[in-house]
Amino acid sequence: MRNNIAQTAKIFFNPETLIPFFIGSIFLSVLGNAVTQILSNVVGTSTPAALKIIVGSVLILLFSVLGVARSLTFRRSPQIDLDKLPPVKHKGLMLLVSREEPCRKAIEYHLPQLERCWLICSSQTLDLAKKLKQDFPNLTIPEPVIINDIYDPLEFYQEVRKIYKYLPQEWMVEDVIADFTGMTAQGSVGMVIASLYEQSSLQYTS
Repeated sequence: MRNNIAQTAKIFFNPETLIPFFIGSIFLSVLGNAVTQILSNVVGTSTPAALKIIVGSVLILLFSVLGVARSLTFRRSPQIDLDKLPPVKHKGLMLLVSREEPCRKAIEYHLPQLERCWLICSSQTLDLAKKLKQDFPNLTIPEPVIINDIYDPLEFYQEVRKIYKYLPQEWMVEDVIADFTGMTAQGSVGMVIASLYEQSSLQYTS
């Protein structure tokens, strides 16, 4: 009922709806004249009294606008969780290889818990994947998985599913976390969908 009243009020005070707007304008004019007459009877009809009415009206308008603005800001402001905890360290990490800095940051974060890291790359980032493999000799890093079409999310999806399917013996899906930071948006989508299908953990390295 309240929503219907609000919608009807919008129609009456919307210039695009001419006849209802005209009726609403007349109503506001009559209401304004009546309020002015009442204030004049209370305060008086002299020039100082009229100035008091004008100043008082402007102040009431300003405080009303500020009050409504503050109320809308309070209601619409998103609640940001500044105490969001980082992901739990895993012994398995799946990584999209793009830029060196976030790749190293993701790997180093899970040390010393990390035991195995799968690198998914393209032909352009294969050298970086090989370099990461050499720079972390204490980790078991299989041969990098090379994606042929980095704009095909299904190819990423299939390769990630293969990794989950052939985890080391006695490993569980919960032991692996997938970092979808690097490469293309399509790659991130493919990895995320595959990980969600497997109910595995996800992380993003800022």
